[in-house]
Amino acid sequence: MFNRKGALLSLSLLLTAPLAVAHHSTANFDQTKEQTITGVVSYFAFTNPHSYIDLEATADPQSGKAEPYKVFAPGRVLLIRYDWLLPDLKAGDKVTITGAPDRKDPHFMYLKSITFASGKVWQRSQQIPE
Repeated sequence: MFNRKGALLSLSLLLTAPLAVAHHSTANFDQTKEQTITGVVSYFAFTNPHSYIDLEATADPQSGKAEPYKVFAPGRVLLIRYDWLLPDLKAGDKVTITGAPDRKDPHFMYLKSITFASGKVWQRSQQIPE
């Protein structure tokens, strides 16, 4: 009987282990720095476990050159819990985003705040888990 229980336990651990590591770290973002970009949203994935915003944006307003950016954000459940509604953001909206830049990719960042086209400002609180 022990062998059967042991085998079932081993199989259970083997099958659930990927779920335990599926939530990855945000260590690739430099939380000591901030970058602000302004641009037009091309795609918004309001999903779990994380949401993503794709936009054509400029980090340097004087250059005026728009480049593709991807912004990593908390998941849908957390965004809704902290006053973000689906209609707040859609493709075609002009937004200003401040975030922590990725350590390697200058066009990837972790969302800290966003000013929506409506003027509403959403600020990532320290209460929101990563």
